[in-house]
Amino acid sequence: MSNSSESSGGGGVRPELQFAHTYFTTITSLLDRVWRTQGEAMARVVAAITDCVKDGGLVHVFGCGHTQILVEEVWFRAGQPAFVSPVFDQGLWPHNGPHKNSALEKLEGYGRILFDNHDARAGEVAIVLSNSGRNAVPIDVALAAKERGLTVVGITSMDYTTRVSSRHPSGKKLYEVVDIVIDNAGPEADATVSIPGLRQKAGPCTTITNAAILNSILVQVSANLTAMGREAPVFISANLDLPPDTNERFIAPYADRVKYYKG
Repeated sequence: MSNSSESSGGGGVRPELQFAHTYFTTITSLLDRVWRTQGEAMARVVAAITDCVKDGGLVHVFGCGHTQILVEEVWFRAGQPAFVSPVFDQGLWPHNGPHKNSALEKLEGYGRILFDNHDARAGEVAIVLSNSGRNAVPIDVALAAKERGLTVVGITSMDYTTRVSSRHPSGKKLYEVVDIVIDNAGPEADATVSIPGLRQKAGPCTTITNAAILNSILVQVSANLTAMGREAPVFISANLDLPPDTNERFIAPYADRVKYYKG
């Protein structure tokens, strides 16, 4: 990213990019905050995943609504490992109806049904993402994963979740039921930039901080596997001129358990 002088030709922030610049600097600050404050939690997650996947285990990743973008981010793409098993649900995607998605996210028992029909095993790792951490579905997924003997990681906004009440019958929020909590540094309600004349803030931030958290963890796991003398099953871009079966050998050990590899 260019600094402000470069962006403006040496005269400070370009006036036509004033609020764009505010957004960029805010995101940079939030990423720095995550790095400074969440290292211990991230190291614990790296250790748990490394221990799991070195013996052939999977990492199960779940999010609702727009947080499912982060599940897409870490599954079956260049630079990501083949041992990620996404917990997708079409009903929870906003593009299938935002009102439907919002209602389902609050439905008690729905998350448990999703996870009970997912091939996850004791000793593996589940990562559940929810900024508010208050809705029933991500909490139910986390509880179901814990009951099946998985190490459960919650990625949430502590600023957001501590300002809202739980919508789960237990009265608990995501950070209160998981084994390891990572704070994504997002503010209450996610948006970051105040604009004069606009009542609400603009510019959501947690897609970026969540992606940075997940990607940095998985990069370190790949480095750990390599240091052990094992080939990390990291996908290579299909748009390079490579043999057609290049990525198939990474998929093969997991194809029977990650149903989405079968199409």
